[in-house]
Amino acid sequence: MNVKSAFLNRDLENKIFIRIPLGVEMKEGQVWLIHKILYGLKQVSRKWYLKLKRQLEELGFKRSDANHRVFIKIIDRKLFVIAIYINDFLLFLSNISHIRTVKEDLKRHFKIKDLEKAS
Repeated sequence: MNVKSAFLNRDLENKIFIRIPLGVEMKEGQVWLIHKILYGLKQVSRKWYLKLKRQLEELGFKRSDANHRVFIKIIDRKLFVIAIYINDFLLFLSNISHIRTVKEDLKRHFKIKDLEKAS
């Protein structure tokens, strides 16, 4: 699964100012105040991860102590694993109906493109 626009339109927690790009005419010494996260800012991936972590925890998943990009949940005495790489998810569970349920839960919070089976 892939989350579309995972890094766009997130609110900033701190004020961030940037120098005005070359070619834009402004008074000497002026800067721009950024209101939303821009791709490439250091805060982007951290902010995305915290939002995703919060949503997965609300769905009953716990972050792995061994790898913070792996979340686990026990469903019907079976281990359900979600592995995250940037804005892509891999879901591991033997029961396909539970995978569908979690996919639907995630789709309520994020714009997700389901890539079906991993190769």
